[in-house]
Amino acid sequence: MADSNPDDTLREQVLALAGLCQAVSLVDSIARTGTAEPEPFEACLQSLFSFSAQTTADAYGGVVKLELGLRRLNDLLSGERSQSDRELVRYLIGATQLQRQLEKQPDVAAIVRSRLEHSAKGAQVNSRNISELSPSIAAVYKDTISHFKFRIKVNGSAQQLQNEHNADRIRALLMAAIRAGYLWRQQGGRRLHFLFKKQAILRTARDILQREIPH
Repeated sequence: MADSNPDDTLREQVLALAGLCQAVSLVDSIARTGTAEPEPFEACLQSLFSFSAQTTADAYGGVVKLELGLRRLNDLLSGERSQSDRELVRYLIGATQLQRQLEKQPDVAAIVRSRLEHSAKGAQVNSRNISELSPSIAAVYKDTISHFKFRIKVNGSAQQLQNEHNADRIRALLMAAIRAGYLWRQQGGRRLHFLFKKQAILRTARDILQREIPH
């Protein structure tokens, strides 16, 4: 079996990071304004049900579905960060921490997967739009991840955060962020890469945006 191309591995890592950035960016948008771009939101949820995806792009339905995440990743790694950017970084770090905690509890991870599989079957039977699965995904999050000692505190508008529909979408997106964290780790991604591979990650993200995203 041939060794994997380092450039291909980096590309997979960058796309996983884009998925993570996309999920937490949408969390921040819902928390502040109650809105989320439909296509990026649906792509994040789709990744939770892509159990046999061969590549990161496959998990989201194609590279183009990760445009928002790629642009946010580019923003985060370029220049000075705004207050909003610092919030996103906090969510990013929190999601990767939750992913590591879940990875250390295979019994809980098995429950999460089983319940997501059950939700996916229900969606196929009922032909529902995937965005309508937010409540069932949120219920999985509440019953498992929310019991971990570490929790992510989401900041935003009290009015938006108290809205149950928004709360469900936020929890579903946090689950999607954890999924992206798994993809990142599976491709060899590590926290130190943000320090030592920052420029390579940034170049790759910009290259994907230039070459693979329609203008």
